[in-house]
Amino acid sequence: MSARKSAAAAVMALAIAGGVAAETTPASANTSQGYISAGTGAITTDWAGEGNLSTSSHAHSNATALWQAVLWADGKLTKASQIDCRFGPTTRNATKAWQSANGLANDGIVGNKTFSKADNKLKLDSISSNSTYVDHYHGSKHDVWFKVVGYRYQIRVKTSVGYRTAYYNSASACG
Repeated sequence: MSARKSAAAAVMALAIAGGVAAETTPASANTSQGYISAGTGAITTDWAGEGNLSTSSHAHSNATALWQAVLWADGKLTKASQIDCRFGPTTRNATKAWQSANGLANDGIVGNKTFSKADNKLKLDSISSNSTYVDHYHGSKHDVWFKVVGYRYQIRVKTSVGYRTAYYNSASACG
């Protein structure tokens, strides 16, 4: 059994038994790593430690597209066409609404607390190896699928473009 499956089984067993929370290894990524990274523990800690996204920080990037997909999944962006890799006023306002709805300070900046709250809705779909798998964000309106290859999250905005790594400094996913 892979480490990820073992960790998931342990977390589930604790949850069912009503035990204390298991300590897991969250993603240790930040913007200096260059991309949104998966952790080695429970999938619901994958986005912990990620860098900031805002109108002034990585505002045109695949990482922004991944966040916009979360906003769309939860109905804070109303059209899939709003996933455009650009963190502008619409994404900032949608982020504030998402933060308020999830009990966070609504500053419009996607930082560690916002990413950490969002990754609680990640669900594992299929696994090829410990570092390569497919998961999805289970939103209140839609589900959004992501690929993880070599611990790097990938987003697909357009079928014609395919999956692209969620880099902080590249906006290739939006074609």
